[in-house]
Amino acid sequence: MSDWNEKVRDAMKRRGMTNLQLATELGVNQATVGRWLNGRSTPGVGTLRHIGSILGIKLDEAGNADTGVAQETELLVAFRRMTAAERSLLLHCLRDRDHRCHDGLEDTDG
Repeated sequence: MSDWNEKVRDAMKRRGMTNLQLATELGVNQATVGRWLNGRSTPGVGTLRHIGSILGIKLDEAGNADTGVAQETELLVAFRRMTAAERSLLLHCLRDRDHRCHDGLEDTDG
């Protein structure tokens, strides 16, 4: 479980708030909140901010979740904008981290 999960759990406990109560405030079902708190999924940045405002905690107190989720979102958007060849090359590089993966990068420039 990541730090933000524990911070949210602690804040909920201090307020006497249940998963169901938080879910109702957020407009999601209780199982969704459970998955977030157990680390099986992660809410979006906006939802994390909403959770922080409900519980009276700063988002950066939630284990820098804002930064991590924002970076994941940015990477996903960039990946979706890539051509099939660029995606293939990137995935090859990620799978083969022992090499610099600079071979072929020039091929995608033009």
